[in-house]
Amino acid sequence: MTDINLIDVSLRDGNQSLWGATGVTTRMVEGVAPLLDQVGYRAVEIASSTLLAVAVRFHKEDPWARLRAARDRMPNTRLGFLTTGKRFITFYRTPDPLFELAFRLLVRNGVTRLWIIDPMHDMAGAKRMAAMARRAGFEEVVGGICYTNSPVHTDAYYAERIAELGDCPDIDNVYLKDPAGLLTPERLSTLVPMLGSKLSRLRLNELHSHSTTGLSPLTALAAADHGIDTIHCALPPLANGNSHPAAQRLVRNLRARGHRVGVDLDAMDRASAYLTRQARIKRLPAGVPAEYDEDYYRHTIPGGVQSTLARQLGELGRPELFPAVLEESVRVREDLGWPIVVTPFAQYIVTQATLNVITGERYRQISDEIIDLLRGDFGPLPGPVDQDLLDRALGTERGNRPPDDGSSDITLAGLRKRFGATLDDEELLLRAVMPAEQVDAMVAARTSSPVSTLRHLLRSVEDRPKLTTVSVQFGDTRLDLTRNTSEEAR
Repeated sequence: MTDINLIDVSLRDGNQSLWGATGVTTRMVEGVAPLLDQVGYRAVEIASSTLLAVAVRFHKEDPWARLRAARDRMPNTRLGFLTTGKRFITFYRTPDPLFELAFRLLVRNGVTRLWIIDPMHDMAGAKRMAAMARRAGFEEVVGGICYTNSPVHTDAYYAERIAELGDCPDIDNVYLKDPAGLLTPERLSTLVPMLGSKLSRLRLNELHSHSTTGLSPLTALAAADHGIDTIHCALPPLANGNSHPAAQRLVRNLRARGHRVGVDLDAMDRASAYLTRQARIKRLPAGVPAEYDEDYYRHTIPGGVQSTLARQLGELGRPELFPAVLEESVRVREDLGWPIVVTPFAQYIVTQATLNVITGERYRQISDEIIDLLRGDFGPLPGPVDQDLLDRALGTERGNRPPDDGSSDITLAGLRKRFGATLDDEELLLRAVMPAEQVDAMVAARTSSPVSTLRHLLRSVEDRPKLTTVSVQFGDTRLDLTRNTSEEAR
């Protein structure tokens, strides 16, 4: 039997899959991080660039402060970050100098594990990103194979792709990422041995599989049986549904099958209880086990993208279009040559499908991201592209530009000249990749938000031991704080 390590994905992928990426706040991270640190996880997936952007855009929170909060409260647990290696926050190709800065800042703020998953399986690009990550100081770099179903994603295709990673000295191991939850135990039983046979120095030893079809709890058990010793999971209420297998049940099932899992279930329950309480307060949904849906294997849209699409259609006042957009996504993907349906391509496909449905004419309006994809910014597409779509896209002004390969004349000196010489690196990067008004609002909230005001008040009385009671009143709300002055406290 196998000694199994667990990766917790609640705060990143669970949040994106079930809460539209917007549910988790810095305060929530501060509250749950000490509890997660007691579990014994191999690592905690703390963020992606999407989560960093959401912290600024939706919560006016400093994402770097959130990372530091997790780092300071989880000293015994490695923090991980997911990247495609092609984009950072933006939905277009991010220049290498910005990636280099981002990697250095992630390490500086406590992130030491990096997953690199190029959805187009540009393994040369992935290896270049791995080398960049090493220079930035990441302690562990994991390369990825992204699983999907399509006429072009065959065993031979995957065998060639994983073999390309085998000679990379900057990659520690390889993981199998199943973003749409398409893997079955039967498919995994043939795929894993085949992929493993193409590696010599590296091992395929990690599984990331969503519960969208309801099968991933069984697939995870099959993975352990086949020697995969690191499995991704989530804590209720951020488990199940479009997210990942529920951690507590997964542990019990693994142990019942004879595998060894060195985690503290009581600590899991405490962390889960905290998150459940927060979900109830914020009226956020709890994931529930999904019923098997055979049709899902047609559109393969990941759970996080589905929840975001539903939210955005609701904001547009057109929630009834959700089924039509999913159906159109199938046709768009085929027209594009079967790109894998994972970030950012899942969003590209869904956005274009939404345009097609809303305008009533296919490709009357082609998104910039689709043009970039067809132009070759993300490498060659895996299958043949619809010629009419290709002609339309490349016939535009944007389509006539040369492909963006990540090279750029952007420099930090140039960015400082543009945004201000006194900015710290963290704010500088955010201003380089986000709208100015969003970053301005985040900066203003540092001193004007209720939380920052309360923290400032508490710090002001911290060094005044004779002050035992503080009262704060705003409108009809009053908060009384009393210092513990007992001998035991002293």
